[in-house]
Amino acid sequence: MIKAKAAQTASALILAALVLSGCSDGAGTSGDATNTGGGETSAGVQQALDEAYKGVGSDLSDLASTTVPKSMNVYVMSCGEQLATCHQPAAAVVEAAEKAGGTGKIVDGKLNPEGFATAIRQAIAGGADVLVPIGISCSAAAAAFKEAHDAGVTIIGGGGVDDCSPKVWNSERLWLKDAPKTGFFGVFGQLMADYVYGKNNGNVKAIVINSTTNAWGPWITQSFKDQLAKLGGGEVLQTIDVSDPETADNSYLQKVTSALLANPDANALIVPTDSYLETGLAAAIDQAGLADKLTVIGAFGGDGAIDMIRNGKSGINATVAMGNAWQGWGSIDTALRVMNKQDPAYIGQSVQVIDADHNMPMSGGYEGSVDFRSKFLKAWGK
Repeated sequence: MIKAKAAQTASALILAALVLSGCSDGAGTSGDATNTGGGETSAGVQQALDEAYKGVGSDLSDLASTTVPKSMNVYVMSCGEQLATCHQPAAAVVEAAEKAGGTGKIVDGKLNPEGFATAIRQAIAGGADVLVPIGISCSAAAAAFKEAHDAGVTIIGGGGVDDCSPKVWNSERLWLKDAPKTGFFGVFGQLMADYVYGKNNGNVKAIVINSTTNAWGPWITQSFKDQLAKLGGGEVLQTIDVSDPETADNSYLQKVTSALLANPDANALIVPTDSYLETGLAAAIDQAGLADKLTVIGAFGGDGAIDMIRNGKSGINATVAMGNAWQGWGSIDTALRVMNKQDPAYIGQSVQVIDADHNMPMSGGYEGSVDFRSKFLKAWGK
């Protein structure tokens, strides 16, 4: 069973539990902690690792019906098409919009505030009925979002938050009713801590990459630190701030490798998005001769990262995977309900740790545990 596990909400989230055995490759779902201390693995260490593999999510069993307008022109503002974790959910929004009977188009934010604003204005000029920004919060392009709002575009968050003041998005995409305030981002950090704690026998010495451009990066970082403190078996040796522009030109790679080399006792690297690992960081870790001494875990469950883990590539051990296509379809569901003056539904995409031996899909990327497409289409009358 997938056990809901979020700060101070565990009992409520357990009600949202679902079976995830269908997305395993047949390996057991209970973990085997790596014992680096020479003694037996403690029950607490094993429990933390098991929690990482169980994860959090919903089965969409209570999804109410809604209707689709005769025409719906959807624009998706991808945070940066060069990153799989931006492109994949953006492509899923287009897929869902077209399956619903509308049209969908991606505009590229190019990983910088100017690019975000330009893409949003392209959507306005293109006559967007709906705008879904993927991977950024409102404050990253506040003026352009205000222009879209004033033009009558329905703005639905695609994973970020409306931190503009006053708020201008019509709705964020909702995850679970009793999720922590930081949503699945906070759960990412918790599960990362559980995993590296379990894999290092309760003795974590971590380097943490903190993605600074959007609110969700610090949320992951803080959640990881809080959970590690709660587990009581480790420390953060260094936190490295990385901005989207540094990601775009790969200049962050030197910062990270320098920090790893300056901290020879480090045994874990916390990476807030798989895109870093897919676009050069995993290779840099391997080339620096550090892969064998580090437990490296990313987040979002990018297809490329999952392939790397599946194929035994050095420099990455695990990812906190999320149903990226599921969340893209959820953004369209949210848009439909907002346009129909209904309350947005809780989308509930599943989130859990994948490594080579646990929860690995037989092939392709991670989509979660339920047939979300058929459930959404049924709710839309399709």
